[in-house]
Amino acid sequence: MHRTKREIIIALVLALWLAPASLAGQAPASPAKADEFVTLSGFKGKVFEVKNREGRALVKALSPLGSGFKGATISFSDEFKTLTVRDFPENLAAIEEALNRLDTPQAPRSDMELRMYILVASNIEGAKSPYPTELNDVVKQLQTTLSYKNYYLLTSMVQRVKEGSIQLQGEGVTEFTSPLAERPTPTNYSFTGNSVSLSTSPAGTPIFQINDFSFHLRSSDERAIIRTGLSLRDGEKVVVGTSTLRDKGIIVVLIAKVAR
Repeated sequence: MHRTKREIIIALVLALWLAPASLAGQAPASPAKADEFVTLSGFKGKVFEVKNREGRALVKALSPLGSGFKGATISFSDEFKTLTVRDFPENLAAIEEALNRLDTPQAPRSDMELRMYILVASNIEGAKSPYPTELNDVVKQLQTTLSYKNYYLLTSMVQRVKEGSIQLQGEGVTEFTSPLAERPTPTNYSFTGNSVSLSTSPAGTPIFQINDFSFHLRSSDERAIIRTGLSLRDGEKVVVGTSTLRDKGIIVVLIAKVAR
């Protein structure tokens, strides 16, 4: 049976319309995206006892050895002093080997004694200058560089800190006054420091490093702030910094010694 020209054209149009998308010049649909995460059946778990080091520091050091797959974990228990790890067997083996190297007894760390003195400088005539004799040489030096006539001690503090401590901090309340003041003013003070470390100079002298030392003193609605990094030799008296509060100067003096 012969088809007419019109019937042939209609048959071709229907064939193209019903053909797969690839025959029409379109890319075939991509297969479903494979699951990016491993199933938990590939994981093993293990609990490690921590004997010498700080657990959170170990977690930070060992985490890069994990697979990173969803469900892989490493955590520390303060109560039981343990590290719990869940990961592939090869990752567990790498973490265990690294832990054996890292969780070793630490060398004894030195204790450091910090003595801090807060001096107030003023130009009040006739005022006495009560401050520890230990600071005589410091005050003489200040008198040559600052334009204040008198110096007196606002407060002092002593703190013992272990070398390698991550943070140093303290706070208190004193009375802002002077030898001729009629009424003292309650004053809050605080100080912080990061990463207290101890090294030795070529001459064998202990040297203390305190990063980001910060001192704040607040009286009424006024505040004095001193911020700096510190490097102190054993027994050295260091003027950490100076600030002002009203018409007075605020001076922070720090002495660091290896605790015997």
